[in-house]
Amino acid sequence: MDSLLKKKYDLNNRDFHKVAPQVKLTIPSQNFNIPKGFKEFNEMIGLPIHPGTGKETKVFDYQVDYFDAWQNHHKLILNKSRKIGATETALRIIAYNCLVGNYSDHRVMIVAGNKQDVANRFIQRFKSLFYKGLTDLNNKRFEYEDIVIQEDSKSCIINGTYIQAYPANESVRGEENVICVFMSECAFINLIDDSKVYNALHPNVANIKEADFVMESTPNGKRGFFWANFDANSEYHKLEQDYTVSLGQLLDEDFIKAEQANPRIDFQQEYGCKFTTSLSAAFKEDEIIFEEKEINMYEDL
Repeated sequence: MDSLLKKKYDLNNRDFHKVAPQVKLTIPSQNFNIPKGFKEFNEMIGLPIHPGTGKETKVFDYQVDYFDAWQNHHKLILNKSRKIGATETALRIIAYNCLVGNYSDHRVMIVAGNKQDVANRFIQRFKSLFYKGLTDLNNKRFEYEDIVIQEDSKSCIINGTYIQAYPANESVRGEENVICVFMSECAFINLIDDSKVYNALHPNVANIKEADFVMESTPNGKRGFFWANFDANSEYHKLEQDYTVSLGQLLDEDFIKAEQANPRIDFQQEYGCKFTTSLSAAFKEDEIIFEEKEINMYEDL
């Protein structure tokens, strides 16, 4: 069955490398003096807030690993546990690249959820990173309105970069001058054939050699383009971060023990990065037995 899925996936992806015309954006930019280190950058804009305690948390080593993989490989898949702060980290990596100028004069696409209002929440989270403003290495102060120079409910402009949120459907096709595509929880796109979304998105970065195309998700069974790319020998660097990377940091040990004991939770998939069974599947994979048999009559079925 795996080979059949991969064959179908390959057929659906034959238009990956179609090249769209490139149009250069001319958007006003600032001159921020930003530290090179990811931890230092987050101290400058304000550290992440723990959703349980409401207090600041430091940037952990596994989050720096995500940053390093993004910066070094550009084409990246993160197969991750739930509740380790991966999406927050991704938005902060995008913010870093905007402020240092890596994304200037280009577009960034944030693809999340199946509806525009869900995608818009990601833009709100992204903009909230700058609510406190920042003081750069030149001791120059920038307030929120100095950083986010234009905004609406689904987009904003920061340092010459146009960032927009999109729902995961075929409307993502055809954007020009895209230097970054970030897809959040892309194993959970609510389509029977989610390769249509991937096929629409992938050519958007064809014009820029080192454009970033990042897919991030918790697994959702052996289905869809997220699993196909992670399982195959694809162009993507593969990074896996299960619950152990954050145990005792963002994940409480008692909470993890309770989740392990919960029969309704597929712990290995939700927290252990294992591709087990889709939540929409009628049967678990280990319950399905394939038996090869010659069939001559309908009664043999």
